[in-house]
Amino acid sequence: MSENASVILSELVILHPADLADQLQRLPAGEVRAILPELPTGLAARALSELAHDSQQELLLLLPLHSLTPLLAQLPANLVADIVPELAPTDRRVALESLPPEQRKRVQSLLRHAPDTAGGIMGDRFIALRDDMTVDEVRELLRAQAQDERSQDIAYLYVTDAQQRLLGVVSLRDLIFRRGNPRMGEILNKSVKYLNVTDDQEKIAQQFEHYHYLGLPVLDKDGKLVGVVKASDALEVAQAEATEDMQLMVGLSGEERALTPWRTSIKRRLPWLYINLATAFAAAFVVGLFEDAIARWTALAVFLPIIAGQGGNAGIQTLTVIVRDLALGEISPGDGRRALQKEMILGLINGLAIGIMVGLIGWWWKQSWELGLVAFAAMVLNQLSAAFAGVAIPFGLRAVKVDPALASSILVTTVTDVAGFFFFLGLAVLAMRWFGV
Repeated sequence: MSENASVILSELVILHPADLADQLQRLPAGEVRAILPELPTGLAARALSELAHDSQQELLLLLPLHSLTPLLAQLPANLVADIVPELAPTDRRVALESLPPEQRKRVQSLLRHAPDTAGGIMGDRFIALRDDMTVDEVRELLRAQAQDERSQDIAYLYVTDAQQRLLGVVSLRDLIFRRGNPRMGEILNKSVKYLNVTDDQEKIAQQFEHYHYLGLPVLDKDGKLVGVVKASDALEVAQAEATEDMQLMVGLSGEERALTPWRTSIKRRLPWLYINLATAFAAAFVVGLFEDAIARWTALAVFLPIIAGQGGNAGIQTLTVIVRDLALGEISPGDGRRALQKEMILGLINGLAIGIMVGLIGWWWKQSWELGLVAFAAMVLNQLSAAFAGVAIPFGLRAVKVDPALASSILVTTVTDVAGFFFFLGLAVLAMRWFGV
C-alpha cells in the first residue's frame, strides 16, 4: 500500500459507517482497491450497507476475489445475491463456496429470481411465528434472537402455519402492550397486503406509494412466506425507475451515471442521436417544401423556431405528466380519453394566450398584420398538436407493450417541429395567395 493510501486509511477507520461510505464513493478506483481490503471487515460491511445497491456493486467489483470473499460473508444475503451474478463463472462458484452454509443457502434461494422482481429485490431478514405460539413465547424468542441479523430492522412479525403459508401479521407495538398471554392466531391481523415473487419492481414501487407500509411480505406460488421487501428497498427501486424513465425520455440507456466511462456512454447515446438526426431531417424536409415562400417572405424564417419551440415545450410538459402517472399506476389505459380531453383544452387555452402575444409581436415588429395572423393561427394549431402527441404517444407505446418513457420526447418534439413548420408555412402560403403579401 502506498504512503498516500496509508494516510487515507488512518483517516477512514475513525469515521461513522455512513461517512465512510460517502468517502469511499469519492476515492479513485485504484485507492478503493487498495484501501477497502485493509479496513476492518465489520466496518467495511457496515459502510457498504449504507450505500445504494448500484454503488455497493461498483465498489465491491473493484476488489480481487481473495479480498472480496471475506466481505461477502459479512453482507446481507440479498446484497450478495446482487454481486455474485456479476462475477466470472469460476469466481462465482468460489465466492458461493466461501460463504457460511446458511448464508449460501439463502443466497442461492434468492438467485433463482429475476433481479427486477420482488423475489430478486427482497431480503430474508424477517421473523416468522407459528400461529399456536403465545405472546410470552414470542417475547422470549425475540430476546434470544436479539443479536441475530434477521432481527435487525424488523417492523412486523409474520405469522405462518405449519407449511409456512402466511396467515397474518402482528405488530411489535401490539406484542409489547398486549395484556394476558393469547396465542398469535388470536391477535394477528389477517388483512395483509403482500407481493408475489414474480411481481415487477414497478408494481412494488406502486404498492409502497399507495399503502405507505414499512415492509411487505413476499410469497411464492404456493403462498409460502419467502422474504420481505423493505420500504428502503422500495425507495431505491422508485429512484431507479424514475432515473430510468427520465433518461429513456431523452434517449439514454437508463443505466448511465455522471462517472460512467465515456466509451460506454458514447455507445448508448450515439444511436439515439442518429435517430434524432433523422427526425430533424424530417422537419427540415417540411421546411424545404416551402423554400420559395420563405424566399419571398423572409420574415417567416424569424418566427419558425418560435412556433416549433413553444410546441415542443408544451408537448414535453404534457408528456412528463402522462409518463409519470403511467409509471406510478395513477392513470390506466382506460383514462386516456379523459386525459386527452383535459390536455386538448389546455392546449387550446395555451395556444390562444401565447398565439395572441406572438401575433401582436409579429404585427408590431414586422408591421404586418398578415404575419401576426399566421403566427397566431399556427401557434394555436401547434399547441393542440403538442397536447395530442403528449398523450397519444405514451398511451400508444403502452398499448403495444413498449415502455412509454422510451425516447417519447424525441417522438413528441418531432411531431411538434414538423406540425409547427407545416402549419406556419402552409398558412403563410395561403395568406400570400389570399392577401397578396
